[in-house]
Amino acid sequence: MSTFDEILAQAPLVAILRGLHEDAIPVVEALYAAGVRVAEVPLNSPDPFTTLAALVRHFDGRMQIGAGTVLEVEEVERLAALGCAFCVSPNTDVAVIRATVAHGMVPMPGFSTPSEAFAAIAAGARHLKAFPAHGAAPRLSALSAVLPKGVQLVAVGGVAADDLEGLRAAGVTAVGVGSDLYKPGRTAEDVGARARTWLQVLRERPARAERVCNPQALVGESPRMLGDEVIWLDPTAPALLRWNGETCTRTPLSEPVWSLSPHAGRLVGNGETHLLSMTEEGRITPGPELDVGAGCRLNDMTVDARGGLWAGSMHRGLLAGKGALFYTPDPAQPARRVAEGLGVANGMVFSADGRTLFVVDTLARTLLAYPADIAAGTLGEPRVVTDFLGVPGKPDGLAMSRQGRLWVAMWGGQAVVELAENGAVLRSIAIPAPHVGALCFGPAGRLYVTTARARLAPEALAAFPGSGGLFVVTP
Repeated sequence: MSTFDEILAQAPLVAILRGLHEDAIPVVEALYAAGVRVAEVPLNSPDPFTTLAALVRHFDGRMQIGAGTVLEVEEVERLAALGCAFCVSPNTDVAVIRATVAHGMVPMPGFSTPSEAFAAIAAGARHLKAFPAHGAAPRLSALSAVLPKGVQLVAVGGVAADDLEGLRAAGVTAVGVGSDLYKPGRTAEDVGARARTWLQVLRERPARAERVCNPQALVGESPRMLGDEVIWLDPTAPALLRWNGETCTRTPLSEPVWSLSPHAGRLVGNGETHLLSMTEEGRITPGPELDVGAGCRLNDMTVDARGGLWAGSMHRGLLAGKGALFYTPDPAQPARRVAEGLGVANGMVFSADGRTLFVVDTLARTLLAYPADIAAGTLGEPRVVTDFLGVPGKPDGLAMSRQGRLWVAMWGGQAVVELAENGAVLRSIAIPAPHVGALCFGPAGRLYVTTARARLAPEALAAFPGSGGLFVVTP
């Protein structure tokens, strides 16, 4: 087992070769040349025992050769007689696990619940196959925190390169890749090239989030750069929070403030039902009251290149269709409604040319793009950029990188995601806190991320002690 662990540490990829038969030797030789050292032939492949016997003889210990879809103790005994190194199962069968260990092979049982995981461990398994793995990072993160030392999670089933950072942060040490690596009819050269790409991605140093301070904000909102400092808000306190690179300070505020933005030597933002300006010391000058609607309040906001303020609203009881967007050229002037029919108008940012206003509607789980005329202070009909299908959590805060990419904080999803122009998720970076609220970019491309403690059970707060803190992701 220690040898198996060392091999997986060097090349954390299990090649799942379903359907492998006559092309077995050249395909696995191509994998070996690419750097892969663990190859699995599922038993629902054509004549699998003959294929496995040929591979074991040919590689003579150079590769860890094993079988997948192992369901019966009798199959374990046949595989042991062939000289296989490991047995992978789609389920947790205590008898199969014990038989695998008794025959000197490494068991890798599949599991989906904590009860199955601990039953497998009690039977002697130390490598657990997390199946299916796509979208499982939050679940695996909670589980890995309580697993015994030495137990490894291997993610299998729908794993994509975009999932890797989140899976690593959740405690996964290796992945199993099947059809993206090998399909019957695919040439050995193609399989080898795919394997090299996978290993390159797996060996890349992942972007990681580091907690830099934790004021234990119940709700962390609206991070912004103010000179060399990061400022953000806890509206429930209410308080203005600051981090200068070394220390974190808290300034009490006279009223809840839900968003801020530096502008022309001052801070502007949203109160509950009015826009406002604020000094760096936290003194607030409210603007005129807005007709936000019964039961509603302001939420996020942004400032355009001409200095105009664009504010979003939401219903306190999260009623659909009650949210709206407002515009004013200055917080001291009345604001007018420029869009309506939203659920929770959340993260907002303009495109680099100022012609598009991107707005997150958290309640609808959509990112909208409004044609904008910032000179006139008007918006056209929006289009949906993405509905975040398959992305864990709900979209919340929004920021744009210097490269023009949109980044979204996923509340309840324990991650920030980078979007392509068409809304596809380019990558996800895990944040060790379930509720990720907002984000902003700082010098040298650093990404600052605020999190929340709101509505987290004591067990979740114990598992994620950084909740309510400020994190930085360094590229």
